[in-house]
Amino acid sequence: MVQGVTVSKGRVSKVKGYIYSRFPEMKGVQPKVSASQGRHVYTFRKRLPVAGGGDLLQVVRVVADKDGEVLKVSVSR
Repeated sequence: MVQGVTVSKGRVSKVKGYIYSRFPEMKGVQPKVSASQGRHVYTFRKRLPVAGGGDLLQVVRVVADKDGEVLKVSVSR
């Protein structure tokens, strides 16, 4: 169970592997999972340093089906 939604570890691992391979800066981030219309929405958030000091919140949002197949990925700038 992740954030009130029951999701198997295999499905979470599948989505995390997909994201970590495409967004290496997200490696190690645990997603928040919610359910929407029979699909699962995984939200990865991490603060990244930027040139000149400061940081930037990057958010990667993944919509996956009940089997863990990624349907859509959206990324903040």
